[in-house]
Amino acid sequence: MSLTATATTLKKGIGIHSKLPSGLDDVQINSGVIHHSEHEGSRVNFEHFSFVPLYIDEAYIPKRDWRPLDIDEQRLITASGELKDHNNIYLGELPESAQKLIQEIDFSTCKGREHVMQRFAENKELTIALNTELHNFLSTIANGKSFHLHCITANLPNVEMVACDITRLPEDFTIPEKKYMGMHNDGTQFMTLHTTYKHGNRICINLGSQTRYFLYINLSMIQVYNMLKEVTDVSKVDVYNVAETFFKHFPGYPVIRMAQKPFQYYIAPTDNCFHDGSTLGNTELDINMVYFGNFTH
Repeated sequence: MSLTATATTLKKGIGIHSKLPSGLDDVQINSGVIHHSEHEGSRVNFEHFSFVPLYIDEAYIPKRDWRPLDIDEQRLITASGELKDHNNIYLGELPESAQKLIQEIDFSTCKGREHVMQRFAENKELTIALNTELHNFLSTIANGKSFHLHCITANLPNVEMVACDITRLPEDFTIPEKKYMGMHNDGTQFMTLHTTYKHGNRICINLGSQTRYFLYINLSMIQVYNMLKEVTDVSKVDVYNVAETFFKHFPGYPVIRMAQKPFQYYIAPTDNCFHDGSTLGNTELDINMVYFGNFTH
């Protein structure tokens, strides 16, 4: 048995709990995804780079027909029940003290990750102060559990889907040779689709000067598994092929997109949902800092 659902309405699933003044005003929805082979990519022109991003064979890209949420969709997407680390996206803004330090370190002239790290090194006292401010802030939302810095990333502007797979490339690969993943989940060999919810979440902080976007499907991996079970054999579906399998069968399931302005953060259970970031339309380097933990607010 193998069926394709051409259109799917939004279900109740992983919600959004926002502490931003705009609430859900900066959250949008579309009509699903398309395979990258049917997608017209946008050219990246930044410094000496000029290329159209490549994708892995199984990549699916959100359609660009974004619109505001209607009343029913807002109700479905608004967080309800107990706020846990695996069942909600959290949106918020850094304390002003941390924002001020980021402004003083000043990443505005950075053209790549090495420049970002250089700015931290050149401003050692400010960097130490920022680390302290972030640690103090994160301690208030970490539920008494440990957390750690995972990475500081720098993405080029006007990249529709920022996550990429460099494991399939030679060691001396160039940036235009990167292959982007499209909508994906972050599972590892230590997880099954029924245990991804046990692995905490991440907080991603926008250190850049422009608005970036976080996109996700509001279904947990267990919900995805149960939907697939109705249309295909799931005996060989795992954390590695679940995204391709789901989007083949449910290309019309809506994608949610939320704006992430400078100094704002999102918290998301990225092992437990399909997602990606986007810098589409931007002209400056996208800089963000990611911590792993068990965050809620």
